[in-house]
Amino acid sequence: MADDYFTIALEPAGGSATSRVLLGGAFDIGTREDLREALLELVGGDPGPRITVDLRQVTFIDSEAINALIEGYLAAERAGVVFRLAGARGIVDRVLRVIGLDHLLDPPETGGDPADG
Repeated sequence: MADDYFTIALEPAGGSATSRVLLGGAFDIGTREDLREALLELVGGDPGPRITVDLRQVTFIDSEAINALIEGYLAAERAGVVFRLAGARGIVDRVLRVIGLDHLLDPPETGGDPADG
């Protein structure tokens, strides 16, 4: 999915251990539903044992978009799929840590690389 100010690209596992969700741009109330639907669609398919949401290109995230990430995480957890956030920088990283989602963040040295399994 793409818009003028955000992108969501799904890379299902397809034989790999990790499905990736590549996000870019600003995520706010206007993007919440698109993000939520993309995550739930991926979880409901065959994501493999792990989903990594790559936040390197995210410039802004608000509470509505964070809610969509949490819904994706909860759905993955119910499905027995590991759900991680990777590459958060600047204000996005700070917000995720302040609200207590740091337990979902991959360590910087791994960055959620698919080779990490």
